[in-house]
Amino acid sequence: MPSLLYCVTLVHADPVANLIGVSDQPVLSHDSGDVRVYWSEIADPTAVLEGPTRRASELKYKQVLREIVARVTPVAFPFPAIGPDVDALDAIIGEQEGRFVDTLTRLGETFQYELIASWDADDRDDLARPISGREYLARRQKSEARVAAIDSKLKTVTAGLVRQWRSRQERRSHQWFALIARNDRERFVRALRNAGPSEGVHLRLSGPWPPSEFGRVPEGS
Repeated sequence: MPSLLYCVTLVHADPVANLIGVSDQPVLSHDSGDVRVYWSEIADPTAVLEGPTRRASELKYKQVLREIVARVTPVAFPFPAIGPDVDALDAIIGEQEGRFVDTLTRLGETFQYELIASWDADDRDDLARPISGREYLARRQKSEARVAAIDSKLKTVTAGLVRQWRSRQERRSHQWFALIARNDRERFVRALRNAGPSEGVHLRLSGPWPPSEFGRVPEGS
C-alpha cells in the first residue's frame, strides 16, 4: 500500500508514538540505518491528495509535524511525498541516508519559527494597475526600506537567540525564518512580544516547525 512520508529523525532520538495522520491513519515509524522515517499508509493517494480533500490532508500533515517537533527535531518531506509501499522505504531513505544524518546532526536540537510581515499601505494599493518606471522604482525603494527596518528590529530584539535567519519576499508580504535552539524557545517568543508593534505593520508569528528552510530533503519516489 502507498505510504505518505512525513519526516525523518535520527534513529537514536526518542520515538514519537500514538499519532493519527492523514485520512485518520496511524502514524508509523520505520528505522532505516541511522535514521527513522515517520509515515502513514494511504490507500488511494489521488482521492486524498487532490481536489477538495487536499487542503484538509495538508493541514493534518502539518499537525503531525507540529506534534513530532514538540518532542524531537525532524526534517520534513515536502507535502505530498509518496512512497510505493513500506518495503520501498529502505530504498528511499538509503539513497540519501548520509545526507539525512549530516543535516540532522548539523541542526541538532532546533526548530524554526516563521514571521510574516504585511503592510497596511499594500492593502490600499492596486498592484495590478500599470505604473511608470519611476513609480515602480519608488515603490521598490520604499519596500526595501521598510523590510530592512523590520529585519533590523527582529535581529536586534532576538540577538543571541537565533542561530540563523533566512527570508524571502512575497507579493504582498515578507517572510522570515528563524532557526532556534529548543532551549531558547520561550526566551525567543518573549523577546518578540516585548518588542512592541511597528506602525502600519502586521507581523504574524507561527511555529515551532521542523527546520525545513535550513535542511531540505528530497521528495519520495
